[in-house]
Amino acid sequence: MPAFIATLCMAVMLVACSAPPERTDYPDMGSPLFNNYYAQCSQCHAPSLPSAHTAAEWPSVIARMQLHRIESRIPPIMAADMVRVRDYLTRYARADDN
Repeated sequence: MPAFIATLCMAVMLVACSAPPERTDYPDMGSPLFNNYYAQCSQCHAPSLPSAHTAAEWPSVIARMQLHRIESRIPPIMAADMVRVRDYLTRYARADDN
């Protein structure tokens, strides 16, 4: 029975990871930058809208998420993909409050 439950959990995770985004209000959906962002950041959670943070805030959020990946034994995002994630998020980030 435990093997069945483990297999079922893995199947649910695989389906969830391959599902298209539930939200339809991400900026520039379908672009290569968005597709990379979604692929990298949907493995653990629904990716945030870029407007959730300012451009200045995103680098520390990205670093924190990279740590979560490593702690969860998920391979870290490769450097080139990390740059693309940062570029997408900062391009569409919330305006600085200052």
